[in-house]
Amino acid sequence: MKKILLIVILLLGLGGAGAGYYLFFMKPQSDTEVTKMTDDTKAKSKASDAKTQKVAKPVPFRVKDYYIKERKIAVRNGPGDDHLPERYMYIGDTVRVLEQKDGWGRISNFYVYKEGGKEMAEWVKMSDLSHTKPIISPLEHDDIVSSYIGRSDDFKLYRDRFIKVTSKLLQENICKPEDFEELHGWMRSLNYPDRNVYFVYCGGLNVSDKVYYDVDSGEVFYK
Repeated sequence: MKKILLIVILLLGLGGAGAGYYLFFMKPQSDTEVTKMTDDTKAKSKASDAKTQKVAKPVPFRVKDYYIKERKIAVRNGPGDDHLPERYMYIGDTVRVLEQKDGWGRISNFYVYKEGGKEMAEWVKMSDLSHTKPIISPLEHDDIVSSYIGRSDDFKLYRDRFIKVTSKLLQENICKPEDFEELHGWMRSLNYPDRNVYFVYCGGLNVSDKVYYDVDSGEVFYK
């Protein structure tokens, strides 16, 4: 009976020692490893979030130069077709886009017409622009110029000569397409009744802005 009692006491002692070993040695070590794993997971999660935020950072807009690819486009005072046209631009003209918004590009600094008024700027449709200069065939070129001067006096009689001199004035930046559209083309001059002389205003409506063209001699002169 005593032997059995001793064996029971021995087993209980061994069990207590095992429990003590677990409580005072194994469990703290396990808890430390769990805590370390949790900290490592949190650190990786933060690093991943930081990386995601870094990738998602918006790229700054870069100012770019473009060409007008349509024959004639409206330059409006706001990004939308409901805004008023300020002026017009023509195929081959170059623009610098400073900002893009809803399919429109801003091509000027902001301005106000009057003190305390709303800020405005010049905008064009991005769909009307191209990174490369448009290639215009000779036939298309003549057709475009004809659209500027098609209602000139005696246009049918001197069509080719009018197209040639108009192209030269446009190429040399002496005149703009809108100068010809203003008067619907070349007008016959009454100041030279004995000559076939025509005129157009380029850059203004003053006498000094008058450009004359003698269709017989091909002379371009200013009064």
